[in-house]
Amino acid sequence: MGGKQLVVLLSIVFLMQACDSEETKTAVEQNEYMVSLLAARHSQVKPAEITYYFNEKRAAVLDSMRQFKKDNFQEYVSFSYWYIREVLNSGFTEKAIEEVDRFNAEISGAGQKLDQQWNYFFKRLEALSYIRLGEQQNCLINHTSASCILPITDNGVHQLKLGSQSAIDIIEPLLVDYPDDLELVWLLNICYQTIGEYPQNVPSEYLIAPDAFEDNNSTLKAFVDLAPNLGIASKGISGGSIVEDLNNDGFLDIVASSSGVTEKDQLKIFFNNGDGTFSDQTVSSGVSGLFGGLNCMQTDYNNDGFVDLFILRGGWFGQWGQHPNSLLKNNGDGTFTDVTEKAGLLSFHPTQTAVWRDFNQDGWVDVFIGNETTAKGVIGRAARGKVHASEFYVNQKDGTFKNLAAEAGLEFEELIKGVTALDANNDGLDDIYISIMGGDNMLMINQGNLKFADQAKTLNLTEPFVSFSTGSMDYNNDGFDDLFVSAYTTSNNPLAHEVTFELQGNSPTAALPKLYRNNGDGSFTDVTETTGFLKSIYGMGFNYGDLDNDGYLDLYFGTGDPNFESIIPNRMFRNVEGNFFEEVSFAGGFSNIQKGHGISWGDMDNDGDHDIYITMGGAHEGDIYQNQLLVNPNENKSWINLHLTGTISNKKAIGARVHLVTSKGQHLYRTVSNGASFGGNSYALEIGLGDAQSIDLLEITWPVANSKQAFRNIPVNQSIEIVEANDEIVSRSRTSLDFFKGNDQMNHSEHE
Repeated sequence: MGGKQLVVLLSIVFLMQACDSEETKTAVEQNEYMVSLLAARHSQVKPAEITYYFNEKRAAVLDSMRQFKKDNFQEYVSFSYWYIREVLNSGFTEKAIEEVDRFNAEISGAGQKLDQQWNYFFKRLEALSYIRLGEQQNCLINHTSASCILPITDNGVHQLKLGSQSAIDIIEPLLVDYPDDLELVWLLNICYQTIGEYPQNVPSEYLIAPDAFEDNNSTLKAFVDLAPNLGIASKGISGGSIVEDLNNDGFLDIVASSSGVTEKDQLKIFFNNGDGTFSDQTVSSGVSGLFGGLNCMQTDYNNDGFVDLFILRGGWFGQWGQHPNSLLKNNGDGTFTDVTEKAGLLSFHPTQTAVWRDFNQDGWVDVFIGNETTAKGVIGRAARGKVHASEFYVNQKDGTFKNLAAEAGLEFEELIKGVTALDANNDGLDDIYISIMGGDNMLMINQGNLKFADQAKTLNLTEPFVSFSTGSMDYNNDGFDDLFVSAYTTSNNPLAHEVTFELQGNSPTAALPKLYRNNGDGSFTDVTETTGFLKSIYGMGFNYGDLDNDGYLDLYFGTGDPNFESIIPNRMFRNVEGNFFEEVSFAGGFSNIQKGHGISWGDMDNDGDHDIYITMGGAHEGDIYQNQLLVNPNENKSWINLHLTGTISNKKAIGARVHLVTSKGQHLYRTVSNGASFGGNSYALEIGLGDAQSIDLLEITWPVANSKQAFRNIPVNQSIEIVEANDEIVSRSRTSLDFFKGNDQMNHSEHE
């Protein structure tokens, strides 16, 4: 046998062994393989070349660099400022305060003096450090359900006032010289609220009027955060969330991710015990060591009826975000196995967004992944010149996928921050809307045979130019998929400045979101202004549900940006009969000023209405906060809980469309999905029915071939299951839970 023949033979043997090894690799080995991949990628990051995350390491680099700049006073000042800023970003707040004092003493002792601008910067940094100290001592360590929720009153007022009072003492003299700094005006008003002296002690020239923190709606009962009481208030930085029945026991469980790269950013899984409590099953579920994930979502990729998990990583990391995503197979026994490599989904691109649908109507869900390439000058370090094309994986029906992005016309090199599926032209095929930060958004129309074509420009759907999360829902219940696209700021002003500017009665100067109404004829109308969304919302996390069971979908936004100064309220907008949206952020207890990200709606306590789980925290290592479970106290409206099971279509009926006609003549439309692009609503349809006494008609359009089934005269206030091609309605047993029992929701204290 010749040398070349021997090499070929050995290569074949090696490949056969590798394939056999992959087939026989245990669940533990597959999970450990992903853990090792993540560790290797994280170890390669150069902290000085990334804007977010790795703050402690970056602080050490800056501290070392500034020591070499002592002979150049201006450079030493600059490096010292950014060093202390990174100390604060790392979470070492008291050290940041000490470093400011040490720096001031050092330059004073050397006979040096800061110019006016640098003095302003350092004073602001010192004030910000004290504000964060107050948050850590009160909102984190001595947390109550009212912590950080505007307007801050009663149990939300800080017990330890040193942080906020010290910040006030610094900010007020600064405002004498910089009265137009509306960000400082905002922070001053927040500080006075936290010490219980708002509005009476706020200097009149800086007072934001109390009615700015009020809503017109007074009938909505405030939701209550019970996450700390139930042991599900995991702390982390920005991340995703899912509420879903992971073990098919009839109760919604919780998945929460955190986008960092340390053990603090462990993926968390909480199982609902069905008795008003939850259990942390992170270790027993087999996901230990799986860190990171700016977003996460559920799917059922193998049609076994158990919900699998898809974790998206690397978003905002730029060239250092070449982290693998994770497809976690639900084994049906409370454990999960990382099958990313086995399924053919292993790739290394920064991303935070994807959408699962049966795009070719073959009964198996496919996935489009929007990766991050370039911000075209909007976010300078987003990709650093690296190309990360979007991916389109088509399900091969054998547990594997094939990337057909190029063939389908779905391979794009953009900074994609949100994707959603919708039937834009009402032809029964799922299309894809792509939200791009710093470019024209795209609407990829499904032409059949896995071919897509962009019609966004033709339909005037390219804005906003700097967009973020996006979602499709039928907001006006006319039977057609509408489209909401969040906007991020294009203003040169900080977020808190813009919020204050608008609260003072001015028109917004930052980018505005877009609400596009589907006209049912293949066209859309921009109804942003007429529906009440001419507001700078700065939505990062975004999802929708029905907060008052009136049958109309309401919108909730997690807000903010990476800066600690950007403590602005999360925003809730109530849908008023499909005509316009009224803000109920303050009345409903939704206005937490910590950073909000993955938002998931679902009936966590089985009482017939939507509750909300939201992951909190920012993009810096020290910007952590407790996740929230906002429990809905509103009652006295009818509802139906609908579980669909596909037989010809995919098992979880993802993409199925439901049309209800109530006894009151109200038409309601829903689609089985996990909601908008930054959150994971339950696949079970929890539909509010208003004052209806029964359902006259329930019509289902299944994803495969758009086959239809119709049912009539269905009682309300029950959970039912319908199986495709089966004319029987199965009633599901349902036990309501009392999360309030034994919990003093207003006085929870969590000491670390």
